[in-house]
Amino acid sequence: MKISTQTENCSYDTQYLIEEITDSAIHINLAFKKIVSVQSKRAYREQICNLSQGELSKFKWIISGCVNVDFTWYLHAVERQETDKVGDIDNITKPILDSLIGPNGVLIDDAQIRALYTYWLSHNELVEDNLLKIKISFNNDNCLEKSNLIFIQYANAICLPVNVEPTDHKQLLGALLLVKSRQRQRTAAKSIRFIGGNVDNYLVLSPWDFHRTRLNEFPSSNIYSVSSFKELCRNNGLTFLAILRLMREARGGT
Repeated sequence: MKISTQTENCSYDTQYLIEEITDSAIHINLAFKKIVSVQSKRAYREQICNLSQGELSKFKWIISGCVNVDFTWYLHAVERQETDKVGDIDNITKPILDSLIGPNGVLIDDAQIRALYTYWLSHNELVEDNLLKIKISFNNDNCLEKSNLIFIQYANAICLPVNVEPTDHKQLLGALLLVKSRQRQRTAAKSIRFIGGNVDNYLVLSPWDFHRTRLNEFPSSNIYSVSSFKELCRNNGLTFLAILRLMREARGGT
């Protein structure tokens, strides 16, 4: 099995190379003798997943917004027809999708996939391996660094991903203010619904929100309730007086 990646307007280190252009893409090329499917033995599925994530872990950032994914399979057409070695296209796509997710992947959850196009072509006799070419297209404005990535569960089961260095008071305060802002938006949306209006698409819908059950690939230690995040802030010296000092500095005071 072999894997390689190419990128468009991004690299392992950054989600964009040209700041003014928000369109980026990751191309993943996989070659393997045996096709993995949902019916494959667990050890082989894990082998493919480890291969994929070993490559994708090189990316220092992760996509949080919607993506379009194209799968192009180059398979042996006769083998596909005459044997059961090559499964149905949906069965062979799912295990590969799973390998794109989590801290060692490039997606937080497969719910981010807005469009999935998967199809197969016949490769010629000069090619021994089955080949898979994956293209992930995304808006690079909706990305986060993998380092210091945490999730704050701020509204029922809804979690907000943020990059926070625990010893950086400005980042801690910024996260607190962001959570408070999102909570107020949801409260406003609820009030408007109470009088017969619906502005959820304006005030609730967000590419940055994830349901708690969609974060199973991430360590539970990286997921905070609002109260436990506030405790983290206090433990790192972000007291009320420290917040006042930061506010004064932001206003140009002394």
